[in-house]
Amino acid sequence: VFSGRISRKSIPRAEDEGAMADGEGYRNPTEVQMSQLVLPCHTNHRGELSIGQLLKWIDTTACLSAERHAGCPCVTASMDDIYFEHTISVGQVVNIKAKVNRAFN
Repeated sequence: VFSGRISRKSIPRAEDEGAMADGEGYRNPTEVQMSQLVLPCHTNHRGELSIGQLLKWIDTTACLSAERHAGCPCVTASMDDIYFEHTISVGQVVNIKAKVNRAFN
């Protein structure tokens, strides 16, 4: 479990049309969800998920969300305020959700 802020830089683009099909609730078009099964190759010497591996998965998910918003390739500009509350072991599934909440020029 983590909480944090990730800043990304990209080239601005035109607004999306944002059309929704009938009967569907609002869904942020930039939302990306990723699930990863923790394998032994993802762990440290204590058998826990490596923080570096988790940060890589977080960065990948956030990048996909940012690229959906920007319509072009994005890179990580900064990552801060990350707090890990629990360890994750082999065999557990990590669910990561990212979405663009705000964008600035």
